[in-house]
Amino acid sequence: MQLEGKVAVITGGASGIGRGTALAMARLGTAIVIADVNDRRLDDTRADIAALGGRVLAVHCDVSKDADMQQLAKVALLEMGRVDILMNNAGVVLRGALEQISLTDWQWSFDINVFGVIRGINAFLPQMLARGSGYIINTGSIAGLVALSGEGAPYVASKFAIVGLSEALALYARPKGIGVSVLCPGAVDTHLCETELVIGMTPERSQAEAEESGVFHSVVMTPDQIGEIVVEAVRQNQFLILPDRPQQSVLVTRTQDLNAFIEARLPGCPPPS
Repeated sequence: MQLEGKVAVITGGASGIGRGTALAMARLGTAIVIADVNDRRLDDTRADIAALGGRVLAVHCDVSKDADMQQLAKVALLEMGRVDILMNNAGVVLRGALEQISLTDWQWSFDINVFGVIRGINAFLPQMLARGSGYIINTGSIAGLVALSGEGAPYVASKFAIVGLSEALALYARPKGIGVSVLCPGAVDTHLCETELVIGMTPERSQAEAEESGVFHSVVMTPDQIGEIVVEAVRQNQFLILPDRPQQSVLVTRTQDLNAFIEARLPGCPPPS
């Protein structure tokens, strides 16, 4: 898909990957609707896009609320006339001691990471199908392809769901003229830690868990770098967007023998009694 003259809606668009992608698309002549819960960052990002000469609309939107997502679609269509691209990007991190994480916390995580994407699809896919064109990008994670740690299970589970949902969506929507991509970055310098919820872990254990994840040798990327990669992937109609090249060999190893992959990460662990 060519981006010049198109209209893109990006949730979580006021910072991090969402902002980086919004700016990258705006430089190519895409009109941008940024949706976020952080009003200050919404204003800042709107000003930065406007400074590029692009058309931009900023909308306060909580992706965990049905009404907010439906209103976002309504406002975007009313103000912009159409929506060609949807990037379901808003997300949160929940991790910790699994026996201490409540169902309420699990539901909070999935309501944003999974149902936020579902709400986006529900709100925008019908008009794309009616027109026979469009593009949907869902932000997953490398954690949606391989479990980085045990303590990250809630985040891992939500991102695995996004990868599977995106694959099925591609099978459903591509024959109808709708492009689909799933973005699975590794480490990115974003504000995600500001809303991170960590339960039942001391700072020492949290650091150890972070070091455990480090065995994957992820390269920390900037949101602007990710944005440029997303833009190129949309141009090429590329389904899996995997910016972190060092991760690819890990994924190949995991796919070849999952049993061996798990055992190799559990050295010295006795078998269950």
